Amino acid sequence: MIQRLRLSSSAIRDAERRAAQGELARQVNHDIKNGLTPIRNVFSHMIDVARHSPDELASVLTQRQDTIESSMAYLATLSANYAKLSPVTQTELCNVNTIVGTVVDEHLPSSRIRFTACNDAEPMVLADPVSIRRISENLVDNALHVIDESGYVDVKVELAGDDPVEKVVRISVSDTGSGMSAATRDRIFEDFFTTKSDGTGLGLSIVRRLVLDSGGRISVNSELGSGSEFVVELPAE
Repeated sequence: MIQRLRLSSSAIRDAERRAAQGELARQVNHDIKNGLTPIRNVFSHMIDVARHSPDELASVLTQRQDTIESSMAYLATLSANYAKLSPVTQTELCNVNTIVGTVVDEHLPSSRIRFTACNDAEPMVLADPVSIRRISENLVDNALHVIDESGYVDVKVELAGDDPVEKVVRISVSDTGSGMSAATRDRIFEDFFTTKSDGTGLGLSIVRRLVLDSGGRISVNSELGSGSEFVVELPAE
């Protein structure tokens, strides 16, 4: 009986994995087709012009150049986003103050970001520094996108936990945006879920995966009209 349950559990996991891979493949296929369609239409138009009005070819190319460049930029962004799903990681001892501080500095002299570093001790974690940077970048960029001109983003690094053996390094990113409903909050880390018209729905799902891969946890506190706070906790060294 136990053996059958184990086999059943394994089969379920395999089925779920195949389903997830199939969904991702369908999404990639759909997005690539969308990016290629305008380019295909432009070249079809240019071939037609070359056959019937070759003198107008240069003019038509100039007119359609923006379409080609826009589609190529879309495909490049798409490629970069999907590449984030399978990163190569290298684990080492990382100073979270330094990594998060670098991310914040890249957005300066913006007065909309306030950074509070951990001053009690060096907040060290054993993780991939690129992953920590990507976690920070995604959370900061996400927060900046949801605030208005008078809003601000608070970024904080601290050591937390009463037990010295189980201390964590906490990264919190809070914003003064419009917040989110309970329904949105429950789905915010799902693959391809987005509330942005131009969003891919990958940013926060990637953050969650990177946090889990680093042995940490992530949570969000948010209500409509009161902004949002994302909290990442990683095992401290």
